[in-house]
Amino acid sequence: MSVATQGNERSTTDLALMEHERMELHLAVRICATDLRTEISHTDRSEFRVELKAKRAVLEEALRRLGGATPATAEQGRPEETR
Repeated sequence: MSVATQGNERSTTDLALMEHERMELHLAVRICATDLRTEISHTDRSEFRVELKAKRAVLEEALRRLGGATPATAEQGRPEETR
């Protein structure tokens, strides 16, 4: 599998992964994105919450590219953080 990622610098990186590597990477990124969801809900500083949400969005896009459900789609029906 080859994954192309694009950062703010508009550069692209290709990453060739074996299927078991892709699955492990997907799991690690999903766990991190889920942890960010919890951290966002416990954060009182709005500017920090904005940063965390941006990081979570990047991770969820990476999950989409890696294949499989993102935390948002895996937890359908769960309301978005309102803080």
